[in-house]
Amino acid sequence: MSDDRNVPGAGTGIPDPRRAGSAPAPPERRAPDRPPEVRRATHVTDDSDAFVDLCANALSETGLHHVAQYRWGVFGYSVDILDRLPEAQGSGFGGPGGKEQDARRERFVRLGRQLHYVLGRMDHVLRSVDSGKLIRSVLQVGDGAVFHYYFRADDCLTGVSLGADTVDAGDRAMAELVGSFRREIGLPPMNPGGFESESSLPVVERTNWKEPHRVVEGYWGTTEPELLERCAESVSPHGLHYAGYVAPGTGRLSADVFNDPELSRFFGGGLTRDERRTRYTELGERLHYVVARLNQSLRAVMPGRLSRVVLDVEEGALFYVDRPEDHFLLGVTLDQSQVARADRRMNGLVHLVSDVIGQEPDDKL
Repeated sequence: MSDDRNVPGAGTGIPDPRRAGSAPAPPERRAPDRPPEVRRATHVTDDSDAFVDLCANALSETGLHHVAQYRWGVFGYSVDILDRLPEAQGSGFGGPGGKEQDARRERFVRLGRQLHYVLGRMDHVLRSVDSGKLIRSVLQVGDGAVFHYYFRADDCLTGVSLGADTVDAGDRAMAELVGSFRREIGLPPMNPGGFESESSLPVVERTNWKEPHRVVEGYWGTTEPELLERCAESVSPHGLHYAGYVAPGTGRLSADVFNDPELSRFFGGGLTRDERRTRYTELGERLHYVVARLNQSLRAVMPGRLSRVVLDVEEGALFYVDRPEDHFLLGVTLDQSQVARADRRMNGLVHLVSDVIGQEPDDKL
């Protein structure tokens, strides 16, 4: 039996007969005949209403569809608009509410708990590259995505977007929501995803950059020169700093710009450049294993396979993209302000590599 209270519209700015004087919500975010579905654990009090309202205001049919809050992995509350989604959208989650829809909500809540533990362990592994704590995770699955954001040390939000054309908007809505949570409790911004700094970054022309450092291990045959060149073309001091292609059992190749003077500030007393290269190789191998485990957890909740993972830390991000035949691409940026730009470069690399090895690129990336 669930320990949650199901109160549609509670704490969302929608008039509630239990409370007088509820403030009306912005009309563009609300459907009067179908308010957001709100679920609260029994330990959650009315003191959380302001945060529930923030979650409700972050939802839209074209972006974020479900969001839930957890503290130490314990579910607090969730808000969703699953009942508003048309069944024709293709996610398989739309249509009016009922027992089936309630079961889906329960699965989303359980998934958030699982991610708290799995990604918590990954956070510990990521400390090996000396770039701070994990603050944002994006798991792109089939035609949708799951987002796991921390808004302070032991508190996180898990969001879901259903539909390939809603993933980017859902991710940005989650980043804005975390910013709103942190302002509400008086904390400074974290800039997850690099979205806040994205528009202020200057356009940089390629001038006097050092030639990328290249590494090749194993036997690759005729595809090696072109694959390596595509990785080298994708890295720069102002975006993606490391790009690698890994074929477990065959080898790996990578290119990076760690030697460029522009990045000297990231090597002023911590890991050396060679140590970082080694650590990222080890991280890629561990992440490959974690993705296989996550695929099993996600399969019961989201249709499709896990194809893309973004692990955003306090100083930069790591990008993992699954490729056929158990191969994968690995990308890294060391600069938090460059995460969004690096992500776009990584998606471009996916298409370049697909052309080289004759694989169909994933249009959802």
